[in-house]
Amino acid sequence: MNLILCAVVWSVAILFVLISVQATADLKNNGLKWGFGARDSANDNTAFQARTKRTVANHIESMLLFVPLALVAHMAGISGDLLTKGTWLYIIARTLYPLTYWTGLPYVRTLVWTVGVVGTVMVFAQLGMAA
Repeated sequence: MNLILCAVVWSVAILFVLISVQATADLKNNGLKWGFGARDSANDNTAFQARTKRTVANHIESMLLFVPLALVAHMAGISGDLLTKGTWLYIIARTLYPLTYWTGLPYVRTLVWTVGVVGTVMVFAQLGMAA
């Protein structure tokens, strides 16, 4: 499997971890009875819980941009330096982003998020150069 497909798989793996952390935070705050019930009512979210929910949503949004571009690049047989570097930037940033957000590092978080966006733009640019 090439780098671009590995990045797609890793982005799914990251999402799985993020959802698991979110679910664990929800259970910790609301209890197992709530978790196995209808979940009609819940305690107020803790700050960490709210951050996990936003992190999951943010990662899904990033995947909606990156994954289709990555799959188009793979299916079209496109390769290049921008694609490779952009893919690495995306995966590294998406791995670090939750850690910076959950721990409340505002400027570092924004920098890491920006690196992920730049990586996605690089993948997009490589596709544009191949067109």
